[in-house]
Amino acid sequence: MSENQDEKLASMLRSRRIEPASHDLAARIILKAQSLPQLESTSLWQAVRQLFAEFHLPKPGYVLASALVLGMVVGFSTAPENGQLSDASSATAQSYIAGDEELL
Repeated sequence: MSENQDEKLASMLRSRRIEPASHDLAARIILKAQSLPQLESTSLWQAVRQLFAEFHLPKPGYVLASALVLGMVVGFSTAPENGQLSDASSATAQSYIAGDEELL
C-alpha cells in the first residue's frame, strides 16, 4: 500500500505544471538583501560605546572625574566635624582590644 501512495505522489509531482522564474528574480533578491541590516561582530569596547550613545550618557572619563571631585569635596567638608568622634571611636576600639588581650 505504501508503494501505491509513493507512485501516486510521484505521478502527481510529474503532472504538476512548473512555472519559469521571472527574469528579474535575481535583481529583486539582491535589492531586498541590500535593504536588510546586516549583523556584524562588535568588540566589547564598541558595545559599551554604543550603550552610552543609546542612553546619551556622558563619557566615562567625565563621570569618573566628577565622582572623584565630589568625593573629595564631601570628604573635606565633613572632616572637621568628625574629629571628636574619631577620638571616641579609637578609645572604644582600644577598650575592645584590651579586653581581648586579658582573655588570652
